[in-house]
Amino acid sequence: MRYSIVFIVEEENGDFFQFFDTILKLIKEKTENFEMLVVANGTDRFIMAQLALLRGHTEKVKVITFQRRVPSSIGVNAILNECSGRIIMLLGATQELDTASYERLISSMTEEVDLVVPYRKLRKSSLFNRLHSKALNTITRVLLRSKLHDIGCNVKLIHREVLESLELYGNMARYFSALVLHKGFRVREIECEESDRIRRTKLYSPRIYLTRLTELLNLFFSTNFSKKPLRFFNLVGACIMLIGMIALLYIAVQKVLFGVPIGARPLLIVGIISLVTGSQLASFGLLGEVVSFVHGRSRKEYTIEKII
Repeated sequence: MRYSIVFIVEEENGDFFQFFDTILKLIKEKTENFEMLVVANGTDRFIMAQLALLRGHTEKVKVITFQRRVPSSIGVNAILNECSGRIIMLLGATQELDTASYERLISSMTEEVDLVVPYRKLRKSSLFNRLHSKALNTITRVLLRSKLHDIGCNVKLIHREVLESLELYGNMARYFSALVLHKGFRVREIECEESDRIRRTKLYSPRIYLTRLTELLNLFFSTNFSKKPLRFFNLVGACIMLIGMIALLYIAVQKVLFGVPIGARPLLIVGIISLVTGSQLASFGLLGEVVSFVHGRSRKEYTIEKII
């Protein structure tokens, strides 16, 4: 099987079946060697109620449902277990790009590239969504040192073996484009037109925004310091210890040279706590380094492109 077209449906969308039909017609024009998967993550009732409609579009469709909503990484692992295509096209429930852009993305996926992602340079969505997307992309580029411009788009084409090589957990699958780039795979970004259907303002609860920021920080630490935790904890610990040493030195000079009482001064407590906290963080880094050394030897840290 060459193509696996995967729709990850995490919210009910009345235009989903029209979007499904658009992609189906597009892939049929290119090849008959494909399969369609619909992953209902928390939307199983919505999808199962329309299963006959999906089957009416094509017999090549398979529906995957879960007993409860699962993190995105578990969904990706389920996709790998159920699909058989060498090229996997991941889509959401909403048509984010115009039809011609999907065609360009599929045509751009060759053996010389490992991942193809869109870049919606001219956005048609609401001002709030544009600002939210710009903030997310900026934070991602800074923290992960990524060159990608549109990390939030759900549309991705990736070779199966590349997706299998990623170690995903939690909701890290949301940012796996940056992970692919970080691991040294070849990523191609294609400028695309945003769909006219993306107009309404999409709001989430504050918990969702806080969770996504936490995920980015987790990804930043795991990609930069998972193999060298001592460097991170030593840096933070040294900064805190330096603050404590400066505070203690300051009150010591006041005591010795000017006879200022220091027993009841809050700065003394701050200095002592800073020294203790800094030394504890350095100890955590040392323990993390030991754990990383013991368990990291079995992990493959490289990907062979080819052997000549």
